[in-house]
Amino acid sequence: MRRPGAIFSIIVAGLVAVAPAFAAEREGRAKPQADPLFVPGELVVQFREGVTVPMRGAALAPRSARVVQSLGAPGLTLVRLPRGASVREAAVALSRDPRVLVAEPNYLYELTAIPNDPRFLSGELWGLNQASNADIDAPQAWDTTTGSASIVVAVVDSGVAYNHPDLAGNMWEHPTLPGVHGRDTVDEDNDPLDLNGHGTHVAGTIGAVGNNNEGVTGVNWDVSIMAVRAADADGSLTNADINQALTYACANGADVVNGSFGGPGRSLTQANIFKSVACRNTLFVFAAGNDNANLTGDVGLARSYPCEYHRGPPQGFSVPNIVCVGATTHTDARSPFSNRGPAAVHLGAPGGTGNGIAPDILSTWPGEDEVFSDDFEAGFAAWTQRGGTGAWQRTNELPVSGLWGMTDSPGADYLQDQDTTIGTLNAIDLTSQTGCALDYALDVLIRDVVGNVVFDWFAVDAATSSTGPWTELNFYFGDLSGVVTEDLSEFNGESQVFLRFHVVSDEEFEDDGAHVDDVVVRCLDPLGFGYESIPGTSMATPHVAGVAALLLAANPNLTVAKLKNDILKGVDKKAALATHFSTGGRLNADKSIDLALDVTPPNTTITGRPPASTTSRRATFRFRSTETGSTFQCRHMNGSWMSCTSPKLYTGLTLGLHRFRVRAIDKALNVDPTPATDTWRIRR
Repeated sequence: MRRPGAIFSIIVAGLVAVAPAFAAEREGRAKPQADPLFVPGELVVQFREGVTVPMRGAALAPRSARVVQSLGAPGLTLVRLPRGASVREAAVALSRDPRVLVAEPNYLYELTAIPNDPRFLSGELWGLNQASNADIDAPQAWDTTTGSASIVVAVVDSGVAYNHPDLAGNMWEHPTLPGVHGRDTVDEDNDPLDLNGHGTHVAGTIGAVGNNNEGVTGVNWDVSIMAVRAADADGSLTNADINQALTYACANGADVVNGSFGGPGRSLTQANIFKSVACRNTLFVFAAGNDNANLTGDVGLARSYPCEYHRGPPQGFSVPNIVCVGATTHTDARSPFSNRGPAAVHLGAPGGTGNGIAPDILSTWPGEDEVFSDDFEAGFAAWTQRGGTGAWQRTNELPVSGLWGMTDSPGADYLQDQDTTIGTLNAIDLTSQTGCALDYALDVLIRDVVGNVVFDWFAVDAATSSTGPWTELNFYFGDLSGVVTEDLSEFNGESQVFLRFHVVSDEEFEDDGAHVDDVVVRCLDPLGFGYESIPGTSMATPHVAGVAALLLAANPNLTVAKLKNDILKGVDKKAALATHFSTGGRLNADKSIDLALDVTPPNTTITGRPPASTTSRRATFRFRSTETGSTFQCRHMNGSWMSCTSPKLYTGLTLGLHRFRVRAIDKALNVDPTPATDTWRIRR
């Protein structure tokens, strides 16, 4: 049972790549970085109009090249160079020949990896790919890898519908407990079925099976999804359940943990888990929250944890292995609900708009059966009084749908000393059912005038007999309006279950009481499945966790620090996001994979220096890198390497010989192994 005031709540809201037979002979890296790949020893050359065959031979002769094939268009030919000749040098030289119109390498291209999943092909998964390119470039990343079952992503959430046909093939299985796909820290068992839907939706974005001609695809076609249920049916999580879930994920080898939840509670016990030996090699990806808040640096203002634990004190705990994710729309704007703040939120990822008009995020959803429902449109015959001093009635005062609902205070506020109870007349049969939950729309205004001790509340109860004993599922007080979900799983398999709603008030005040509508009891259908489109930073977060898994599939040797770096440095920078996220950008899977595979260090050059002999006690150095986006470290004499920028100024220098060194570090964190060096002497 979950009480109001839980610390955290869920933040809601084909062609396969074919490599050419000569791939092993490609020049360049296995994955293109700055330079396209091309066939070794070949050029595509177009001669100018009027250049005869002998003239073509004369143009190629200095490089010992020859035409091996006409390519159809006038003057367009395939040219073969001698073994060992530089393709680029030959292309440059021939381009300067007056007889040649164009000379270029015989570039390589590949079929783009596109899965045959129908709702990807329909364009509904816009966050992965869309014509406007406000997406994460998933197909381009899939040309390198579509994922690996050896990479484990833990979904700490409301559970996962692990029998869903679009998820079953990618579910993690405990190495010594066959058929166990994770852990339920709410009910303390090994059956983390999803009673809410949120966790199943998150899991589908990370790793719905790709290219299976079924529904959707995840960021990963192949991955191992570990289901760790820490949220109850109504989406609430406690610190205790979260801590157990995180500990379980790390102890069982999770490479990445997705946490699409958050709240204002700043927990040192959680921070210690992230920093523990078991978890320090795991990347944690958390949702920034849906409050449209600026997560500024001031304590006491809007906060979102665990997302902000990466910050230094007093806002966070300097946890290095956390990525904090905001949400973006299909037009690359910040989602209107997404929290922001460059000190707190690292990057954006597709999360939708939530306005009911623009597209949100489509993903997997549990199969469900409705075993009881009442919207009160047909009457009030399914309900009966279950004790108390006041009467519930059917009402048209505050219906959520249609014209009717029910209330304990029809027509006006009620006075103190009210005790009103309404319940189902007939039993609800849950025989053979599992994962059952109660949904209802609630509008309640019940307050204690004293404000200290609560004597007034609205409660929802269940029992296996019409006379009880009743089990309290939850209670509420204050001012609350919305759809509520209660966990009925402890009544799974019961042949008869009765429900009741109960209002107690013994204070001297008047309030509007409770209004209830659209009561539904639903249970999981292990053989059923569905798909839903919903918005939220919760939906943005699994895009990032999924890309983290893709990067590890492409390069299993990535450290957590480099994995985080490659995700953040690979973003598509957008002007609309510049003031909202620290990277100023939206997730890009393909660029991040490029960085993950980049092992080529930059080269550093000193472009400005002091005279070799000078009387000045000042020295200015200018330098550059062969790779754009590089950062630099400088070192004077035997001092430590320190971050620096060009120009670098030293003042107050002593007489004698001095030495300066500088090295570039590219966006992939490759360090120039041969720093540029300069020496000079300061004389009297």
